[in-house]
Amino acid sequence: MNPSENSRNVNQDSTQSQRETRDLEAGEEQATATTSGDVLDSSQRASFPYIAGVPSVEASSSQIREDFDPDAPSQHILNSKTIDLILFLLLKYRRKQQTCKAEILYMVIRGYEDYFPAIFTKASDCLRLTFGLEVIERNPRVHSYSLVNALGLTYDGMHHGFLGVPKIGLVIIVLCIIFIEDNCASEQELWRILNNMGLYAGRDHFIYGDPGVLITEHFVQEGYLECRQVPGSDPPTREYLWGPRAHAETTKMKVLKHFASIVKQDPRSYPTRYADALKDEIDRV
Repeated sequence: MNPSENSRNVNQDSTQSQRETRDLEAGEEQATATTSGDVLDSSQRASFPYIAGVPSVEASSSQIREDFDPDAPSQHILNSKTIDLILFLLLKYRRKQQTCKAEILYMVIRGYEDYFPAIFTKASDCLRLTFGLEVIERNPRVHSYSLVNALGLTYDGMHHGFLGVPKIGLVIIVLCIIFIEDNCASEQELWRILNNMGLYAGRDHFIYGDPGVLITEHFVQEGYLECRQVPGSDPPTREYLWGPRAHAETTKMKVLKHFASIVKQDPRSYPTRYADALKDEIDRV
């Protein structure tokens, strides 16, 4: 291969890698905006008293049922029911309890049974993206469910940031950003992407608390992130890599597939990242 062909291939690889990064960023920002904007932002009116105090979700559902006509539910009422289901499932997660479709229908969305598939799907998507929790069907015969940490991560962050709320979703988001940034994200690039998602260091987020403290302190202390100073940087700047616990508990392929499922894409749609993840799988054998 002559030098010009080699240079052209390098440029093509670089361009493709940049495109994949932009696609992944846009997809993550869009998925976050869609899920959080449609559901979680409106839950600020009610969600944290329930999460922190764990009162009855049925009580809030009963009040909503009195205010709306079940024969013609608006998007607002369906979003409200989705919020109620998210809070109900988070309560079950905290108590390490299973639930089932019959209990959900009675306790949470009674009167709106016909809309169970749509409400359940939207709640599951939100739990996966924002909280890093997967809804697993344990018994298809009775439709029983439980929540588990996504990607095999063992940390839930319940005692960090906003107490009692899982922070696994933020761990996964940061691991994904590092992965798409060629496995090493500068502090500036990391926060550029997080800022686009409405997360700012030093500013409390109604799910995560202060993301800056979580990322720079707790996630590093827990071994999910490695933070190091960029050699020769002036003024000193930092960069982030996956920590040993992240490498031990999950894989690049799992992170890529998790993200791809959120943005409804095939992981192979990102060939550069897929090749990197595949090589990581082979190296682990």
